[in-house]
This record gives sequence, structure tokens and C-alpha cells, in this order.
Amino acid sequence: MDAKQTVYVNTFTDGMLDPALEMEYKVKDGGRIVANTTPGCWGPMITPALRGGHEVTKPVYVEGAEVGDAVAIRIKSIEITSQATASGNDKAVDGRFVGDPFVAVKCPGCGQMHPKTVIKGIGQEAVRCANCGEDITPFVFTNAYTMAFNDNKSIGLTLSQEAAEKIAHDGKNYMNTPENSIQNPVVTFAPHDIIGAAARTRPFLGQLGTTPSRALPDSHNAGDFGQALIDAPHEYAITKPQLEERTDGHLDISRVRAGAVLVCPVKVPGGRHLPW
Repeated sequence: MDAKQTVYVNTFTDGMLDPALEMEYKVKDGGRIVANTTPGCWGPMITPALRGGHEVTKPVYVEGAEVGDAVAIRIKSIEITSQATASGNDKAVDGRFVGDPFVAVKCPGCGQMHPKTVIKGIGQEAVRCANCGEDITPFVFTNAYTMAFNDNKSIGLTLSQEAAEKIAHDGKNYMNTPENSIQNPVVTFAPHDIIGAAARTRPFLGQLGTTPSRALPDSHNAGDFGQALIDAPHEYAITKPQLEERTDGHLDISRVRAGAVLVCPVKVPGGRHLPW
């Protein structure tokens, strides 16, 4: 696989950051990565087939990056592609996961782990197990909103019930979900607890970094959130020393935006940078 000056990425992982994954992309040192990222993070949180609670791009091998090095990632620009989104305060639903609703979702009906899902209707009971039809979302809102953006995506406005439900019936289109994404659009829930609130938009990347040296759920590749994996009751459990193999790619802070430079540790050959 020859390294390219510019790499275009539009495929995604199943929520696991696995250093054993075969590299599909390779970029030259000093090259550019253009990624069509997925909406985050509520859509992945209500998609049990994603094993990390997020949906990040497949990694890119950086030519020349060796273990022990650091990779400088310069964010040139971030463009909002969705017409609308939804967010709010979350509540995990008991009985639908094993220890961690982000990484170990279990259908309360058929007992299948990480089941595929289908959407039936709208609202917080619309995400159903494809195998048995049971309501399967591991998270629900306690208070939330649907927000639409103006044409240049500089301002967002929270919507009424009527507008939120209109968007909910065509969620993938309004969220402009990439073709290779499997996440359920969160606007399907049609939340409308906050109406008429305007806000400036300033997009940032919730997850940006390098591949850890051990397979980890993407959302838990972090110093704080990763603590939940220590001695956990599911298949992704690790020991405290093993958490040191993370690379802290899940920063989830608004400073990771256009103009920022991230210096990321290289713990596998090529570093394998991946954004969400």
C-alpha cells in the first residue's frame, strides 16, 4: 500500500479501536486527511451494534511514525453537514446492558449482545431489536431538544414538537448521515423540551487521536472514561495497568476545533490517526 499525499476516509469502525485491524488508508508524513465523519455522539449511543458508544473513521497509517514517536495533527477546518441534530441529558435504561451501556448492550427480549436494530416509527421507543422486535435503546433522554441550523450552519434554533416530529420521520436525510454509517439518527426521538432557543455553532471533534496498543472501545480510549473498563463485567474488561495502553483520543472538549494542533502518542506502527 503506497502512502498518498491526500487521503479521503468515509468508512467507519464498529466502535472498537483495534491495533490488529488491517490498514485501508496510508498517508505521507506531512500529508492531509479529509474525513467524512459521522454525527456524534447520541446516534451511536442508541445503536447497540456499535461497541463503543461512538462511530469513528477507520484508522489511517501515517508513513514513518514509529512506536515512541508523536504525531502532530493540525486541524485545518471542520464543516457541519447536518441540517439538524438532537441532544440532551441522558439516562441509561436498566436491563439493557451488562455493566456499561456504551459498550455492552444486551437485548432484554432475546438476550442477544450488540443486536442489529430497526427503526419503527418515531419517539424514544422507536429503536427495536431486529431479531425479536424489543425496545432496545440503552439510553433515553430526560430533557432534550431538536435543533435545526441555518444555511451556512452558523446558528442553531431549537424546534417545536411539530417541527421535531417532521425531522424525526426523515432522520438520516436531515442529519446527512454518511452512506457507510450504521448509527440510528438521534432525531428519531423527536425531543422538544426546549423550544426557540438560539445558539451560535462552533464545531469540534469529540474524538481525535491515535490508535491504542490494545483493542479498546473508542469512547473509553481516555484517562477518565477508560476507568470504567477496569475489572468490568463484560468482554472488554481490562486491568488497571492495561489502561496505560490508551492514547486518550476521546478528549471531548471544544478546543479540538479548526486551528488546533494535537500532539498524539504513537503506540503502534504508523500511529493510525482517526477522527470522529
